[in-house]
Amino acid sequence: MMNPSCSALSGIRVIDFTHVYQGPVGTQILADYGADVIKVERPGVGDWSRRWGPFVHGVSLPFAGLNRNKRSVAIDVKNPLGRQAVYDLVAKADVVVHNFRAGVMEKLGFGYEELARINPRIVYAWSGGWGDQGPSADRARGGHDLMARAEAGWFVQPDPSKPPIPAGISADYAAGLMLMQGILMALLARVRTGVGQRVTTDLLSVAFHAHSWEGPAELNAGRITEVSGVIANESIIDKSFATQDGYIEVSPVFSDNSLKDISLALGLDDLSQRERFLTHGLQAENRAELNVMLAARFREKTTAQWLVELEAKGVLCARINSIVEAAEDPQMKANAMVVEMEHPTAGAFRLLGTPVRLHGTPPEPRRFAAELGAHTREVLLEIGYAAGTVDDLEARGAVAGARPAKAAAVS
Repeated sequence: MMNPSCSALSGIRVIDFTHVYQGPVGTQILADYGADVIKVERPGVGDWSRRWGPFVHGVSLPFAGLNRNKRSVAIDVKNPLGRQAVYDLVAKADVVVHNFRAGVMEKLGFGYEELARINPRIVYAWSGGWGDQGPSADRARGGHDLMARAEAGWFVQPDPSKPPIPAGISADYAAGLMLMQGILMALLARVRTGVGQRVTTDLLSVAFHAHSWEGPAELNAGRITEVSGVIANESIIDKSFATQDGYIEVSPVFSDNSLKDISLALGLDDLSQRERFLTHGLQAENRAELNVMLAARFREKTTAQWLVELEAKGVLCARINSIVEAAEDPQMKANAMVVEMEHPTAGAFRLLGTPVRLHGTPPEPRRFAAELGAHTREVLLEIGYAAGTVDDLEARGAVAGARPAKAAAVS
């Protein structure tokens, strides 16, 4: 096991109020790289995702997948003594991060201005649903991944007779990563300035920014004078085809004549020279017929056979995997994207690894997602509380420790 003092973010303390998905995905990567992420949770309840399954012997799999390497303290932030405990934590922290609805932290007394008075070096990070200001933000509108994708243009309508459906990956995931990047940039800026600052992002903005490739074409549609290259090719040839034993993805890119490349690689004649497919316009007009021809050919061999043949001819392609199949992919294993961690009572779990690798100070799965309040006493003692004071806070309901773990049932 690597010495935590050698980790990239050792010495950085994060007070983490985030819950569910949007915030925890970012703070987990900070924790993977050695930041001391202290997860502040409600006594008896904790992060909502603790109660969301599926479960293994009472352990929430979504929670386990997003909260490793963090310490959990259970504090009643509405109790004046609990609120003071948070202020004392902030005084010795580098980062405060949350993803509550707009105004919630301010009502609790934990807004940026209040906490910056306690610790001017604090980096105060928030990811919400809609932004810092504007109609949705001003009315403290609730936010959610699908709501953001809907309003940011990520619903598609492949069947005009049916309502649009969501496309793209979760905006929560992307927003959490953006928030993490903002925190790291603010910490670097603090090295120069000596003071912290507010860092904000939101689901809507991140979802919209994910259109960075095709967005400019949509926003300037009336000025387009030519359609060619990748966009033209991708609009003609289907993205995936059935094979004898599964499905294959084909990427018609990096070529001036992808139809020629693909059809020849499939052992067909050069379809781009046929009269009905001579131009991009004709290919677009007759794309259904074209893709029927390609699909018939793909069904004649297995995915593995086509991968070998197409790659040898320079055609970019990939096997279409389920999540379980992807986890067994040799390249995924080489990237260490599946890690095994041990829960003290529920046994071994396979979880997702860290997608960014620092080779001098690598990430490390040191600690399974903590039980609610498992580190309340430990953390308060570290910041200078006497043992008797912690006992008194527990007796007054301001903080709570972990309940004794129950042995997992053996099935």
